[in-house]
Order: sequence, then structure tokens, then C-alpha cells
Amino acid sequence: LGQLDTVFPEARYVMTHRDPTDVILSVAELYADIIGSFTDDMDRAAIGRLNVEHWSLGMDRALTFRTTDAGDRFYDIDFRAMQADPIGAVTGLYSWLGQPVSTEFEERMRSWWTQAAAEREPSQRA
Repeated sequence: LGQLDTVFPEARYVMTHRDPTDVILSVAELYADIIGSFTDDMDRAAIGRLNVEHWSLGMDRALTFRTTDAGDRFYDIDFRAMQADPIGAVTGLYSWLGQPVSTEFEERMRSWWTQAAAEREPSQRA
């Protein structure tokens, strides 16, 4: 993020928050699906360790960056709150950005959310 911020010093950042266990399990499952298409010899424990290591490093870097003077340029969105009220989450973000949300825009968001929800595969996790 530091390098991105050097190039775009006025950048604002949106950070979504999801249960880390759910993230690691989801990403590790994706890795396993990809690796499994090439081999039957797969070490799921190693995939899990790799993901914990990489995601931990990324989170540490993001949190360290937030402690700089860029902290006020972050907007946090809780994943479960967004799932429960996606329009409220997007409206809150747009308000933070100083951007209006028109009735037409909100109607299109609702329509997209309804259609995407109908097409989404059921998940075991949030």
C-alpha cells in the first residue's frame, strides 16, 4: 500500500472485514480446486499453512500502513453487515466519498443484488 500511496497520495481505501477463518478456508478451498485439477497428490495442510502465512503478512502490512497518516483515508465495511444491508453499506461508502446516491442508482443496486443472490451458489460460510 505504501508504494500505491506514493503514486496516488490522495487515494482512499475501502477495507472489508470478514472472519479470517472463513477467508482462509475459502481461499484454501479455491487453491485446492485449482491444484487438484493438475494432480492427485495434494497436501491440504500445506495449502492451509501457505494461506495463513500470506494472509497474515498482508494483514500485518495493511494494519501497519493504517497507523501512518493514511489512517483517516480508510473506510471499513463489515462483510456480515454488508450481506444484511448491502444498500446501506454502499450508501455509507458513497457518503464517506462525498458522492450522491440517486434513486435510480439505488434501484439498480437492488436489482443487481437480487439477481446476483438468485444466481449465487449456497455457501457453508459467510
